[in-house]
Parts: sequence; C-alpha cells; structure tokens
Amino acid sequence: MTILIPNCLRTGRGAALALAATLTACGGDVSLQDEAEMGDSYAAEILREVRVIRDPAAEATLKRLGGQLVAKADSTGREYTFYLVDSPEVNAFAIPGGHVFVNTGLIETADEASEFAGVLGHEIAHVTERHGIEQMKKRGRANILVTLVYTVLGRDPGQLERVAIEAGGAAVFAKHGREAEREADLRAVQTLPAAGYDPEGVATFFEQMLEQQTREPGLLDTWFASHPTSQERVQNARTLIGTLNVDRSRLTDDTPEYQAFRARVQKLSGAAAQAQAR
Repeated sequence: MTILIPNCLRTGRGAALALAATLTACGGDVSLQDEAEMGDSYAAEILREVRVIRDPAAEATLKRLGGQLVAKADSTGREYTFYLVDSPEVNAFAIPGGHVFVNTGLIETADEASEFAGVLGHEIAHVTERHGIEQMKKRGRANILVTLVYTVLGRDPGQLERVAIEAGGAAVFAKHGREAEREADLRAVQTLPAAGYDPEGVATFFEQMLEQQTREPGLLDTWFASHPTSQERVQNARTLIGTLNVDRSRLTDDTPEYQAFRARVQKLSGAAAQAQAR
C-alpha cells in the first residue's frame, strides 16, 4: 500500500491511515493535495478489483468527453482520470481527487451523448462538491479504523476481511445522501449547456432507468442502490432545466463521435475485452 502523508500530519501509513488522520487530527479540513493523494490510493485499490478496458481510441474519446465537462464544472485544477470498466452493470461512480469510473453497461444504455454527458456531469459534481469526503466524515470512520487496526498489527487482512474493508471504502464514495444527489443533479443540469449539451439528457436518462426497472425489476439494482431514482427526481431535473436561460435549440442531443464510441465499447465489452483489460 502506498504511503500517503497529508500536509498537516507527517506521520501515518497507507491511504486509510492518511484519511483517518486528515479527518480527525486535522480538524476535518482536507486540502486538494490531500484529496488527490487519497483518491490516487483508493483508485489503485479499485483498479486491482475491476477490469478496465485498455483501448487507446475508446479511452481517448472518454477522456475528451469527460474533459469537455470538467472544463466547465471545475476550476480548481484537479486532474481527472476517466476509467472504462468492463462490466454489464449500469453504473458509474467517482471518488475524491477526480477519478471517475464508468461501466460499459452504462454506455450501452445511454442512448444519446446528452444522456451520457448528464451522468458524467453528475459524477464530476460529486468530486467538485466534495461529497465523497463528506461521506467519509459521516460514515467512513469505523471502516477507516478497522483498516488502521490491520495496519498497526502489521498484517494483511484475509479475503473475507478485505471484502468488508473494501465495502466500506469504494461503497462509501458510490452511494451519497439525497441532498448530495440533488446537488449533483443541479450541477449537471448547469454544466451540460455550458459544454454544449442539452440538459434534457439528465431527465431522459433517469426516465429510461425507471422504464427499464418497470419492465425488468431487479435488472438495475446496482444503479438504484447507488443512485436512487424516482419520478420526482425526473420532475426536479426538468424544473431545474426550466430555470435555465439558454436556447436549447442550439444545444446538442447526440453526436456521431458518441455513437461511434458506443459501438466500439459494445465490441470491446465482455469476453472480447478480457484479453485487453487488466
């Protein structure tokens, strides 16, 4: 495990210890550098557990699409990294420091560029608004301390123990409270037109999720577990869109680039991607 030392505390071992120290000894204040270091370490752990598609063309497109939104959403200078995860689950999540993980199943489900941009904008907002850090303050202390105990004892946890620890790590970042979700929706609706996309994509993607859940209950359990979606949320998104002073006729619903990206992802996902993922 990489040794990460927050600026405010020059002792500690590992990302979990660094995070615990930052949130406790440092009074809960987390600098952007501390956030980046913690995010890098958590991302490294996640990357050991998931299959990421390594395809230059697909990665370049994802980076470009994400970068368009980051340019309008985040002025702090954070360096974002977007990962294409080979998984049929319709899901995406972000962790502190600008690491955004997007499943191939979500890309295949988002029919248009504006829908995909809505999801990316939402996840980017979780980073800019530091929702992951807040989640760790509220819910992660016990899990951090468990990891700290293992660190102090100087031994690696067993498989079942590691599952428990990891469930308290990435899962904390993947699932946010209702207010955080509303704020992320708001930021996404504001960011999309600034980046040239129709914010209606935020609402239509939510509608698509609700329709699929009605047709095939249980199919999208992972999405609904980390992104509670309801008709009220769809309506809230449309209400926000109605407050924007933008000419939506000049905004983009879809692009040939995104459709080519989707087609490539479909070819790469599943068995075909396993040879390229690591």
